[in-house]
Amino acid sequence: MKNIIATGVAAAAISLSMNANASPLTFIDYTMGNIDYDSGADDGDYSAFTVSIDTLVIPLISIESIDFNDADILKFGIGASAGIGRASQIYGLVHYNDYDDEDSDFSFRVGLNSSLTDRVEARLSYTMYSDQDTLDNTKLSLGYYFTQNFSLAGNYQIADDYNIMSATARLSF
Repeated sequence: MKNIIATGVAAAAISLSMNANASPLTFIDYTMGNIDYDSGADDGDYSAFTVSIDTLVIPLISIESIDFNDADILKFGIGASAGIGRASQIYGLVHYNDYDDEDSDFSFRVGLNSSLTDRVEARLSYTMYSDQDTLDNTKLSLGYYFTQNFSLAGNYQIADDYNIMSATARLSF
């Protein structure tokens, strides 16, 4: 058991100290939060696990698993990004969305990531769904990098019928 723990700690330390110039779009993150419905319905839980890879062949690959108040959404996406100046990136993604209890659809996301300081990053994105208009949302995040590869962020997501407040732990590569 001690060997497994030691191996896990060593792997985390190595990954946290890897690449000093980590790509803002190559990451693994986990988000937990609370959904507040405008209609007065009971609040719900929100969580998401995301893997994003910035590659040379397909500029951006994204996989997301979302638990939206007990409804599961699995998203597979491709997209592209472009640098704006030295500290910002704009990106776009097209996702295929598979819902656990409904038909599938597509979503389109455009976003902007900007480093405010060497440790603080702001992220703004807008996501539009082809068939699930109630899920269209705008998300604002403010993250703090404790190391060059590990950050924690606070998020606020707003849609027509609900708001989500959440926190994200991100490991960038």
